[in-house]
Amino acid sequence: MTTDRIDAMKTLLTRLVDSREGYRESIDHVESPHIKSIFEEFMARRDRNASEVRQYLVREGHTVDEDGSLLASAHRTFVGLKDAVTGSDDAATLAEVVRGENVLLDAYDQALEAAGGMDPEYGFLKEQHASLQSAIAQLETRQDLAAE
Repeated sequence: MTTDRIDAMKTLLTRLVDSREGYRESIDHVESPHIKSIFEEFMARRDRNASEVRQYLVREGHTVDEDGSLLASAHRTFVGLKDAVTGSDDAATLAEVVRGENVLLDAYDQALEAAGGMDPEYGFLKEQHASLQSAIAQLETRQDLAAE
């Protein structure tokens, strides 16, 4: 596994942890029970995806950081402060989640490119990538409904 591939996989793991924690935080910022259940489902999916990436890196002999990024933590704090001042808004929260998931999608694109299409991790990355694209589409639909 080349350094670029290692870095891409570690970045992806960090983004997956960020996404999971973002869902954990976002559950408190929406009122719709349906949206909360979607967030719980997606949070569990991110946890499974992170576990799979983490296991791969460990099998390959690399140490992994279990924390998300400092930037994501700061963003979650900002969202919490904004909500404390302006109140929760399902549509705004969904918009932020979609934005974050697109950042995660970029990390998948980079990891897939670094994997080169033939490497052992390519298969599970491709599956996770497709699942994320589907999740984003589902969230965008919910975003449209929450805005009404």
